[in-house]
Amino acid sequence: MKIVTIQEVSEFLKVKKSTLYSWMNQKLIPSFKLNGLWRFDMEKIEDWVKASTNTKVVIQRITKKTTKKQDIDKIIKHAIEEIHGNEQHS
Repeated sequence: MKIVTIQEVSEFLKVKKSTLYSWMNQKLIPSFKLNGLWRFDMEKIEDWVKASTNTKVVIQRITKKTTKKQDIDKIIKHAIEEIHGNEQHS
């Protein structure tokens, strides 16, 4: 077991300390407190990195149910209906 500080893990992972604090609060990264100070077991961090690299990240696109073309078609149809409606009332 090799116990390391947040600074050492930050440098090892190339992330900000604030990112590590966020991960620790969310219990995403193995960590523990020793006399009130956050510490890490470097072996567990290395295992965590290995496990994380095997995880596939799926990015989902958020799409609207209607496309811009459909929106434009509705606007044009509404405008034409208004024009024809106004001509009939004149």
